[in-house]
Amino acid sequence: MREDDFTHYERLVSAWFSDPTCLTWCEASGLDDVARAFGADLAAAESLSFEDAQLEQCNADIPGILPSLVAGTIGDWTLVVEPNGCEGARPEVLKALSARGRAVNVLLNGGQYDRLSYAAAGRLLAVRLTSSPARPGRLPGDADAVIDSVIDSVGTDDVIGLQAASLLAAEHITGARLTEEWLLDSGLTRLLVENPLPDDIVPDQLRNHRVLNRPEVRAILDDLSPGKVAPIRYLMTEAVVQGSQLLHPTVDEALEFLRGDDDTTRRREVRRQVALLCDDVSREPGPDWTPRRAAVKVLLDALGDDLTKSADAVAGHAYMGHLTDDQKTIVVIMKRCLHRISRTAS
Repeated sequence: MREDDFTHYERLVSAWFSDPTCLTWCEASGLDDVARAFGADLAAAESLSFEDAQLEQCNADIPGILPSLVAGTIGDWTLVVEPNGCEGARPEVLKALSARGRAVNVLLNGGQYDRLSYAAAGRLLAVRLTSSPARPGRLPGDADAVIDSVIDSVGTDDVIGLQAASLLAAEHITGARLTEEWLLDSGLTRLLVENPLPDDIVPDQLRNHRVLNRPEVRAILDDLSPGKVAPIRYLMTEAVVQGSQLLHPTVDEALEFLRGDDDTTRRREVRRQVALLCDDVSREPGPDWTPRRAAVKVLLDALGDDLTKSADAVAGHAYMGHLTDDQKTIVVIMKRCLHRISRTAS
C-alpha cells in the first residue's frame, strides 16, 4: 500500500461521506441487474450526480425516507452509491448482484458499524467490521492485508482512517479507483428503491443451526403459508417466555391455549388471567424493564383477537437480549417467516 493511495481515500471520505453512505461494486452486472437486485424501476430512472442525490437526501423532511441510489460504470464494474442508504449491504442484494461474477460493498455508517462485504458466484464469502480486530478472512488477493495494515497504523478509533481503509481494500479487489470526478458526474443514473428483495428466511449464519431440525420449525419452513401464522406466533411467544424465566400456571395455560384451538371465549378468559399476572409482575421490585415484564406483555400480544395483528405485535415486541442462542434463532427465523407471508399476501 502506498501512502498516497490511503491519503486519496482519506480526503474523499472527509469531503463526501460525513453522512451514512453505502457503496456497492458489482462485476458483470448492468443497470438491469442493479435495478432488479435493489428493487428499483429502471423505467423511472433519471440522470443525476451523487452530489445532487446527496443534497436531495439532506433536504428531505426525513433523510432516508426516500431510498435512492445513483449508479454508473467504473472501470469494468458497475458502482452503486446510496446516500443515507444501506440496501447494498444486505446479503440478499450482494448474492443477487454476484450471481454472474463478484460484488463488493462498503458501508460507511459512523465507525462502529462500518463494514466491508464480499460476494462471488451468488455466495456471501466475507463480512469484515473494520472496527474489529483482524481475523482470518476470505477477501480475495491482499484486501485483508490492506485493511489490517491500515488498522494497525491508524488505530481503531480513527473513523476516517478506517473508512479510507475499506475503500482502499475495495479498490484492491476491483482495480477501480473512486474519484471525486465520478461522484460529480451528472450522467449517473438515479433510481428509487421501491420493492426491496425480501430477507432470506434463514440467514446465512444460521443455515446449519440445530433448531432447523425441530419438527415444528421444519413444518413451517416446508410449507410457508397463511395457515402457519398461528404456529409462528406460538414459537416466538414460547421462546420469549421461556427465555425470561416467567414461570406461573397462568403462563402454562396461555401457552397451551396458543398451541391448540382458538376458542374466542376461552381466549378472552386466558387473556384476563394474563392481564392480572401482568399487574402482579409490574409491581415486582426492580427496574421498570425486566425480562419477565417484557415477556408477559408479549404473552398479552399473542392473545389478541386478530391473529395477524397479534402475531405482528409479538414479532415487534420480542426483545431478545436475554434469550439463549436457540431461542434467539427461533425468534429471528419466525419473524422472517411472518414477514414473508405478509409480503406474499399483499
